[in-house]
Amino acid sequence: MLDYLEDSEMVMTAGALATRSNKVAADISPTDKQIRNMIKWTKEMKLSSVLDFSYYIFSFENVSRSFTHQWVRYRMAAHMQQSLRYVRINTSNLDWFVVPPTITEAGAEAVIKYIRNQIRSGRAYLELLLRGIPPEDARYALPIGVKTHLSSAFNAEEMIHIIYQRTCFDAQWEIRTVAYAILFAGLIVHPRTFNKVGPSCIYEGVCRGVGKWRCKDDAKKIWRDVVKTAEKARSEFSRIEKGQILKLDLTDILGYRAPKKVVEEVEKELSMPINLDINVLLEVRKK
Repeated sequence: MLDYLEDSEMVMTAGALATRSNKVAADISPTDKQIRNMIKWTKEMKLSSVLDFSYYIFSFENVSRSFTHQWVRYRMAAHMQQSLRYVRINTSNLDWFVVPPTITEAGAEAVIKYIRNQIRSGRAYLELLLRGIPPEDARYALPIGVKTHLSSAFNAEEMIHIIYQRTCFDAQWEIRTVAYAILFAGLIVHPRTFNKVGPSCIYEGVCRGVGKWRCKDDAKKIWRDVVKTAEKARSEFSRIEKGQILKLDLTDILGYRAPKKVVEEVEKELSMPINLDINVLLEVRKK
């Protein structure tokens, strides 16, 4: 989380109260109870004009282009992504692409086949560059799993909408991981705004996926783990100084630990070290 409006819960409550008052928002100092009640009512009534006053900026790294192709569809958000027109990807090792957990779960043979395909693509990309092909055209040889980074800015309404949609098990695993991670960050900085925000089956009691409720228990477990862990993290966040960064490893909740045997088999066959884990690390700078 790069940045956020520290007092946005107070600001948007003051603005909302001002709509029913002779006082302007600047002259209203809402109590904690008023803030809590107003935010609760705002979410229930879906008052977007109120939630628009809270803003968040995130930076995402080591995500795939497959993820970003989905992510930038949220047009109520602003996005700035690494450009492969100007940046050359280093394909000399095996950490420039994402290995989906389902491929790892399929066993060493599937992982090796996938990685060899990535290596071939990386070599083709490098050879094109060496022939003088500009990066903006050589990038056509790169696979969709190539790692990238981007920054995104959105208000609370859009952030809640993203979480509501993408924490569902019908969402692709990578964007679902990101959705839970930004929910975690929201619960740290503005717990009242993101209280009871989660997948649609929990948030609204409606299954919007193809699972027809079969994944509700799994979704509820992850959501509860996130909420519980975020409460502890918020206590730690309250104790650090302004400007300091709270660093959290959420891999055991949201990430993936590859079986050691599979990793060993892959490394032996390829004669190269490989990390098949999906590490989820969150950093929040205190305002």
